[in-house]
Amino acid sequence: MEATHYDDLSIYVPKNQLDKLITKVQEDQYRIFWGFNKGNMILNIYNSEVNNKLIFKRHKGYLELIEAKLKCESVLRVLDHDIAFTDQVALQTKEDLKRDSDAVYREIDYFLMELAHFKKRDDHQAVENIKKKLHELTEEWKQLGKS
Repeated sequence: MEATHYDDLSIYVPKNQLDKLITKVQEDQYRIFWGFNKGNMILNIYNSEVNNKLIFKRHKGYLELIEAKLKCESVLRVLDHDIAFTDQVALQTKEDLKRDSDAVYREIDYFLMELAHFKKRDDHQAVENIKKKLHELTEEWKQLGKS
């Protein structure tokens, strides 16, 4: 498996799920090592060939997975089984795209107001420039909606 880096995650991981995850990776002949950096907890899951890192933010009663650096398929399978990792990442990516779509929509709204303003002023060059920009934004918004 090619190394895969997931950042900007926010996956709720209760203690019992984390315990299962650790037990399963150890059964697969991986070792674990906990490290700490800038208030985050880093779980290294490694063997002689690869080192996978899961970076957590600590909360009262649970951990929040905020970053993952995965280098092997077997660790990904364990994550998928115990915390539905791939599904969670896909859901967050979809939410991020929706936010991006909303940002493009707000930009379209802004340029529509600008268009009305420059039409009243009878500024044909500005109107044409804004129409081109609106066309580009509309196409971008359509593409985001298809994702």
